[in-house]
Amino acid sequence: MIFKRKWYFLLFSLLISTSFFGSLWAQVSGYESAYPSAYLLGLSSSGVVTKNSMGSIYGNTAFLSNQTKHIVDAGVNGSYANPKVSPLYLSGALYFSYSDSLGFGFRGKPVFLRSFPADERFSNYAFQGFVSWKWNEYLSFALNLGPGISGRIGGYSSYSWNLSASTAIQYGNFRMGLILESPGSYRFDKYLGSEKLKERLPERLLVGVGYKITESIDLQMEIHRTFFERSQISVNGGDNSFHYPIRTMYAGNVGLAIGKIESFQVLTGFGREFRADSALRGFYTASIGIAGSFFPSELGEGYLYSVSLQRSGLSVPEREGAETRAAAQIQIQFQ
Repeated sequence: MIFKRKWYFLLFSLLISTSFFGSLWAQVSGYESAYPSAYLLGLSSSGVVTKNSMGSIYGNTAFLSNQTKHIVDAGVNGSYANPKVSPLYLSGALYFSYSDSLGFGFRGKPVFLRSFPADERFSNYAFQGFVSWKWNEYLSFALNLGPGISGRIGGYSSYSWNLSASTAIQYGNFRMGLILESPGSYRFDKYLGSEKLKERLPERLLVGVGYKITESIDLQMEIHRTFFERSQISVNGGDNSFHYPIRTMYAGNVGLAIGKIESFQVLTGFGREFRADSALRGFYTASIGIAGSFFPSELGEGYLYSVSLQRSGLSVPEREGAETRAAAQIQIQFQ
């Protein structure tokens, strides 16, 4: 009888520990990098080397130093999988061109997202003020700083600082971009009602090159390094961090814009992204989109739009993380 009780006790302890660790892993869902504008979604791009203002205002703001007009921009994106629809994620930006070489702005955009499964939903937003300035005709810089906030099932986090710095190099038809971003650390004091979660999101280094092949064809390539080894997750004081091989922390994309934004453009892109989870899972993306001027003959110049569609997780079932994303964007430029 004593022997049986010992086995019952061991079995009971195993079930309790499995349940505890299972809930711990379930509480801290994975995430992937967001595409904050329809223009960037159409290129499967993060915007590190996208010169067009519909992408650079949410990506590498150093390219805006060449922008001579003021900008008001707004966008919305969402996704579909299994067969559910995500919430609508909004983004918006303002830019004031102070001179030929200096500008100021504000932007609100998603940085990391996860929409499926719905009970593991996650969002991280940054609300940044930024300044961009041109050093000379070849070199520009930008600094972006502002509060960020994360949302998980059960509530929102404390605020943290999101800081990023970027550089843009342009020489003839060639350009190069670089972004270094620190999304910040966040605290949930009453996560899921009673849990305490502390989370440090990983820094990112983004590098890209672009080339204007003709007046109507623009090619760009990007590579990203996410420093997951510097991220940290703690639930009720216990470490729940993820450790991945360094070689898996790289992603990138190739994008092509055909046409002119003043009239009509076709956007397309192919890339690789990953979801940070108990394992770092890679996904391949394919995108298609359009952009152009919005009724230029009736409204005049400066009214731009973009609509894009992306499949994330080519050849991957939706139950394993694939989803279909869509986004729309409107931008008004004026002097």
